[in-house]
Amino acid sequence: MDKEEQLFFHHLQDLADACYSRDIPVYTDFLNLNEQTVFLSNLSAFSHVRTVLDGGYEGAERKIVCFLPAYEKAHPPREKLPFCPLRIRSSAGKFSVPCTHRDYLGAVLNLGIERGKIGDLLVEDRQAYLLCMTAMADFLMENLTSVKRNPVSCVPAEFADLEGSLTFTEMTGTLASLRMDSLLAFFMKSSRSSSVSVLDGERVFLNGRLCTSHLAEPKKGDLISVRGFGKFIFDGVVSSTKKGRLLIKIRKYS
Repeated sequence: MDKEEQLFFHHLQDLADACYSRDIPVYTDFLNLNEQTVFLSNLSAFSHVRTVLDGGYEGAERKIVCFLPAYEKAHPPREKLPFCPLRIRSSAGKFSVPCTHRDYLGAVLNLGIERGKIGDLLVEDRQAYLLCMTAMADFLMENLTSVKRNPVSCVPAEFADLEGSLTFTEMTGTLASLRMDSLLAFFMKSSRSSSVSVLDGERVFLNGRLCTSHLAEPKKGDLISVRGFGKFIFDGVVSSTKKGRLLIKIRKYS
């Protein structure tokens, strides 16, 4: 670990110790994939408490770590976690200017909110869903009034709304093997050497943990994030061809 990662690791240790000594749940802010890697690579350091990662919906990229007392046997209901979903919707109707993920995120961060207070942002037509720490919700609902050139309203949403907003593009193809570099080349629609470069550049995360191994073989249901290219769920091998190649299926997040 470099110095910054060591400082972050010590911060996690302090939170876990506070949970243990005070016998209460303690939570982080939303962690990016690098921070999640630091946590997941050092799980043994937190064996004195229970830990749960949650980002508000299945497949979330940014997540919080919940440090839980020993008596907490089950995953806490999301409604009891310290974050909530908001819906940002344009009120300009058919005159709405199309907005991207960057537009919505920029509008939120321009309010002076720290990135760690914001989770994933799911963009739909003329609206988006945003995960934020509950302490920031009222401020966002009051102050987020425009995105790009669109007037918007920001109101509470339900966690179930997030699952319904997810869309996927199904992709199938054949591979010589299930090596990570081969699977990434298929996903990125590029050469194997390009996928190796992405792996070596520490831009690939397997289930939230940094992956640099060219030889790693993902399992069915694994979530793979590639910075600059998006993320996908590996749905496994469908069949094999007469020449021994593997027919695989993935679902890319749209």
